[in-house]
Amino acid sequence: MILAVMGIVVLFFSIIVGDKGISSLQLIKNERQVLISSHAELKRKNLQLYHEIERLKKDPVYIEAIARQELGLIGKKEIVINMSNITAAAEKK
Repeated sequence: MILAVMGIVVLFFSIIVGDKGISSLQLIKNERQVLISSHAELKRKNLQLYHEIERLKKDPVYIEAIARQELGLIGKKEIVINMSNITAAAEKK
């Protein structure tokens, strides 16, 4: 009888703490939830990049805005006036 009770206690202990026990199950569930969240975020970013690529392929106004913003380009009939030089000259007077 004592041997049976000890066997049940050992079995119960291995279920809770063992390699395939409840604690491992909880860790796996947490990891799964992190992966699901990461997957959703990657899908969102992927869709955002897809839309940006489509705009870059088809929208000349968007391409011009990106060129102005990221590359500092200007149009053919535009003139760049550097206001920092004008401000510095006015301060010297």
